[in-house]
Amino acid sequence: MTALSVWPVYGLKRRLRVDVTQKRRMDLKVERIFRNRHVQHAFEIPWQTLTPEQRLALDDYFASNRGRMLGDIDFIDPWDGIHYTCRMELDEQSFEEPVNKRWSATIRLIEVAAFKALKPAVPAFPTFTSGAVVQLPYRMSRFYRTVVERQQDDSEKRFEDFAVSLGIQRWAVGGDVLDDTNAAALLNAWEGNAGPYRSMSFTEPERGLAYPTVHFLETEVVHELREPCSNSVRLTLEELK
Repeated sequence: MTALSVWPVYGLKRRLRVDVTQKRRMDLKVERIFRNRHVQHAFEIPWQTLTPEQRLALDDYFASNRGRMLGDIDFIDPWDGIHYTCRMELDEQSFEEPVNKRWSATIRLIEVAAFKALKPAVPAFPTFTSGAVVQLPYRMSRFYRTVVERQQDDSEKRFEDFAVSLGIQRWAVGGDVLDDTNAAALLNAWEGNAGPYRSMSFTEPERGLAYPTVHFLETEVVHELREPCSNSVRLTLEELK
């Protein structure tokens, strides 16, 4: 197994993925199937100021793996120090020289073996250490489903999907400058609940209303390590009827 030495840490993006399919029935219930029963990790590692020697070394490393053909790359996640068995995510690697003798590139790895055990399910959405659930700007939305048909006389006929006649609410949670503690709590909730697979309770911040069953909408979460103790994690909660 080859090892990949990571020079930069900040700017790295961690992508957590689950294979969960979702289908909303006519009675407004959401059927969810968790197919492979694990969370897959992928990593985007950016280099912005490679020397010509470092660029050649990185190119040689990519060539030694023949793109996606050879796996068993030992990658240590700088977020939690866990070893992941990965391969290249792409068969092509690009390099750019924006200024003389300074190169930029982004290598993408994806976990392919020895998947880690699932984290414990989280029954209630975690609040930040400040007591908030989101950093500003805070967003919420409500959606319906209406079919609008235009008639020959320019009038309209509108047909409502009665399954969502009361509307479904969604809330944007997380933030772009989360400290390590809050980012870890949010990521553990998403990973423990397998993204949208498991439900939890949630108290929305504006009116303090408690919703007994919500779930994450995304099957993939992007975690960016921006700078020391500053993380970007943005997710969406959806109300379940």
